[in-house]
Amino acid sequence: MQILFENKYTRTKKFFRETYFYDHFQKPFNIILMLFMAVLLAPNLFFAVMSSWHNIISDISVGIGIAFFVIYFIAYPVRVMTAVKKEGTADKTYTVSATENKILYHAPEQIEIEISFAKIKKVHKSKNYIMLISEDDSVYAFQKDKFTKGSYEDFLKFLKSKNL
Repeated sequence: MQILFENKYTRTKKFFRETYFYDHFQKPFNIILMLFMAVLLAPNLFFAVMSSWHNIISDISVGIGIAFFVIYFIAYPVRVMTAVKKEGTADKTYTVSATENKILYHAPEQIEIEISFAKIKKVHKSKNYIMLISEDDSVYAFQKDKFTKGSYEDFLKFLKSKNL
């Protein structure tokens, strides 16, 4: 089992910001949910503001819709801050490697995970990370500038050859 690519990174606020941003704002389900709520909120907001009479149902649905959006957008920074606090300030190095057929994940807590590329359903590229998302929604991140074996560009070509 020859390691073709190896990446070592520490989980910082930047890491959590980018991974949770994807999870919170870019997952297809969350985008559909936000659009659905906006479609429901828009006409009720219009009628609540523009109508000379206020329909109690319209007022309630506007209140619920606005509360949902506020909670949804506040939840993102709260999740980031909670993860940063939970992770602590210790310098923990995570190693993620790729062989021809598998991803090998090594966490500082002596956790080792092997996952086949066949179980990767999506690749997401953010500003600083390549995130491989598995069928069970686990995220295996490779920091773009932290490859200790192989390179970012070669890793992208490798993923493309795997149809990811």
